[in-house]
Amino acid sequence: MSIGFYQRRRGFTLVELLVVIAIIGVLIALLLPAVQQAREAARRISCTNNLKQLGIACHTYADAFKVFPSGAVDPVNRTSDAGVDNAWSWSALILPQIEQDNLYDTMGVTSNSLSIVIDNANPTTPTTASVALKNAMQAKLDAFRCPSDTAGTLPSCRVVKYNGATGTCPASGTTLRGITAMQASTTNYVACAGIFDTQMRANNGVMYAHSKTGFQGMTDGASNTFLVGERAEYQAVGTWIGTGYVRAGGNTATFVTEESSSANSLGTVGVPPNYKRQGQSVPASEIAYNTWAGFSSSHPGGTQFVLGDGAVKFISETIAFSVGATVVSTPISGSGTFDGSVTLGTAAQLGVYQRLGIRNDGLVIGEY
Repeated sequence: MSIGFYQRRRGFTLVELLVVIAIIGVLIALLLPAVQQAREAARRISCTNNLKQLGIACHTYADAFKVFPSGAVDPVNRTSDAGVDNAWSWSALILPQIEQDNLYDTMGVTSNSLSIVIDNANPTTPTTASVALKNAMQAKLDAFRCPSDTAGTLPSCRVVKYNGATGTCPASGTTLRGITAMQASTTNYVACAGIFDTQMRANNGVMYAHSKTGFQGMTDGASNTFLVGERAEYQAVGTWIGTGYVRAGGNTATFVTEESSSANSLGTVGVPPNYKRQGQSVPASEIAYNTWAGFSSSHPGGTQFVLGDGAVKFISETIAFSVGATVVSTPISGSGTFDGSVTLGTAAQLGVYQRLGIRNDGLVIGEY
């Protein structure tokens, strides 16, 4: 035998092993953010596609009915300025346009009052029909969900911070973002009602309570007008079936009251995109009523919108937003009725973001 056969085979020293482990750790640390970014990019593309399909569905609806779907339709209370409770949403109206005819027919959208449907879905003694109604109202629809968001199929409670103070969740048994006594399935996509409080029936967006806006109503140009945008879980995701109470604001002292009453499918441009109320300024008139009514996303740096022409754009959270504009749309104290004499100030006071949410301010919007 050769002498080499008897030679000892040399292994790794402890130092060399530690160096190799350190190098592998560094490579993983460098690779992980890239993987996360790739995944977020894929989720954002999926979200973009959802918004695109919703835009097409709204266009198809407008082609058939000559107007875009109403932001909220209450078959019982069509004319009063009082609070619009249990109203079918624009997203329920377009169910046939997104191939959800079965859900549309099961719930009897617009042919029945949403209040009646809710009562029938929650009888003392459940029946096959009532179970079918409840399942329809709580169905998870991927068309209304952003893959980047953490919201559950039904609304959940988060312990959030309010002006630096930690909030609390509602007491056990409290309906959270519910339509009357039922918590309906969530959505990450809400329609732009305009700049005024979502309760206003004389709003200046495209879809608001009992709106009947056609393409001709977007006098600023369809490519310069928001149609539908995102809302993330941290700002109280909406409900696609309808609105428990159109107004999404409420109590300025605590997040609990506002979150509990914000079952909504509408949003406004009264606060900046991705608004978290931490170091951000808004017009004083917006603080009480639009905390939960803005647009937001889980995408870094901004929020996506589909515009009136069907194009989807990513709007940076640093887009020009004016805090000097005078916007008044407050309820008459204690009555639950909103004063119809709203005040906008001058359109020139508004930032680019606010102008994009208004269909007819008459101002030319430049690059953004």
